[in-house]
Amino acid sequence: MVSQGKNPGEQPVSREEREMDILREVSCAIGGALEIERVFEDIMDILARQLHMKRGTLVLHDKFSEELEIAAAHGLSEAEKQRGRYRIGEGITGKVVQTGNPAAAKDISKHPDFLDRTGARRGEIDNNTISFVCVPIRTDMEVVGAISIDRAFTDEATLVKDQRLLQVIAGLVGQAIKINRLAMLERQQLLAENRRLRKDLHSRYRFGNIVAASSAMRDVVATAASVAKSRATVLLRGETGTGKELLASLIHYSSDRSEGPFIKVNCSALAENLLESELFGHEKGAFTGALEQRKGRFELAGGGTIFLDEIGTLSGRLQVKLLRVLQEKEFERVGGAQTIKTDVRIVAATNSDLESEVRQGRFREDLYYRLNVIPIFIPPLRERREDIPFLVDFFLEKYNKECGKNVSKLSREVLDMLLKFPWPGNVRELESCMERAVVLSSDGSIPPKLLPVSIRSYLQEDGAGPLTGAGGNDRADGRKFIANLSSGGTQQNVYEEVMSNVEKILIEQMLEKHAYTRSKAAEELGISRNTISKKIKELGIKTK
Repeated sequence: MVSQGKNPGEQPVSREEREMDILREVSCAIGGALEIERVFEDIMDILARQLHMKRGTLVLHDKFSEELEIAAAHGLSEAEKQRGRYRIGEGITGKVVQTGNPAAAKDISKHPDFLDRTGARRGEIDNNTISFVCVPIRTDMEVVGAISIDRAFTDEATLVKDQRLLQVIAGLVGQAIKINRLAMLERQQLLAENRRLRKDLHSRYRFGNIVAASSAMRDVVATAASVAKSRATVLLRGETGTGKELLASLIHYSSDRSEGPFIKVNCSALAENLLESELFGHEKGAFTGALEQRKGRFELAGGGTIFLDEIGTLSGRLQVKLLRVLQEKEFERVGGAQTIKTDVRIVAATNSDLESEVRQGRFREDLYYRLNVIPIFIPPLRERREDIPFLVDFFLEKYNKECGKNVSKLSREVLDMLLKFPWPGNVRELESCMERAVVLSSDGSIPPKLLPVSIRSYLQEDGAGPLTGAGGNDRADGRKFIANLSSGGTQQNVYEEVMSNVEKILIEQMLEKHAYTRSKAAEELGISRNTISKKIKELGIKTK
């Protein structure tokens, strides 16, 4: 059979060519639309245009109401769509869904099962003969709906071809429905997981979960809790390892921005040009390697909080850009001219003396005052020793759970050692110490030998420890040795001088013991290779 040409003057198009055109358009519609309802509507429009159908419907089975409802239609009003509801087995469409077999009616006025539930054909049936075709839609062998079309009266052969074509289209629609349902299920699972993770974050980062037995830490927690609900910029001060990042997390998740993103940036980890791109983003072609536009952390943190650690290491140029963000709430990407507005709260942190940096001209005074709106100083662990037993319990529980162990026996001797040690690495160092002890414990207890060498050496009092005098051969009583080291120091810097000398002697001895192999010396000391390399450089230790 040859159908009518598309437009006057065009060559006639064969039925086979028209079917190929229809299937090609339907495939494009399924592949190009993200919303399944839009796919249904596009398919109905394609069939109306290509098959000259009067009207068409795509119905789906609603398992809650146990009815067939029109999901998309052509040639029906909204009211007619609302009336087009069928029970399974009711009418031609209901029986097609019930049996899973297609049906065709050459003349719907003579078909006993045709209901015209929508009422769209009133007045047409008596004056014009209408043909009808309906085919089921399946996903995984389950009938989930049907596609039907009305067209002007036609012969049996054309109805058979229409039915065959609709079955192919129904197969494509079934696959689209299946993919959409899988995507919806995955989205629901992701949303549920997201809600669970957010709930977990809110639960974990609560001020009640922070160890604050000492009065100093209780003051820190009280201040942080009071400023969390505000939008003020917060500057966290304290030595490395005191818990500045943890406190920043607590402030964010206790604020009214807790549903927004929490972005962390270590300003000392990247070179100036890379850090600028990381913070503010860049345009395509802004520099070599900028192959596409990239959003910066300030854009990604919109509506949330950005945590800028090691803020004192920012270069002068980046200080100017950060000052503008604080004052004007705007910036430009690297290589861009468009001004971007940002709504982000800044929590900064530093372990350096910013006041000294300001005096020496290395840190902008105006930026310092903008950052220092709410300063919070986190005291070092040696100044809040009351917290140590509680921190020990917390870390034991954490690493027991991670390692599948039950290490709980902590002798008074070990606890005393932990209480006396000055913890230059603060809470982070204590955590590493307890992780090491749990991992190495074989009987559920933590004897002194499982503590890092740095702790045992520092606290040794009987002269049997690894500390040596200046000559490297004579061993001395621990107390006497430290007294000698401190005799040359002033009242202000005696602690730093003693600790520096102890660290230097200890690291020199471990390096010598292990033939200057840094990784082995670091392992015995209970520190990382990067830390020992840093100490070698800071203390001026000569290596072979």
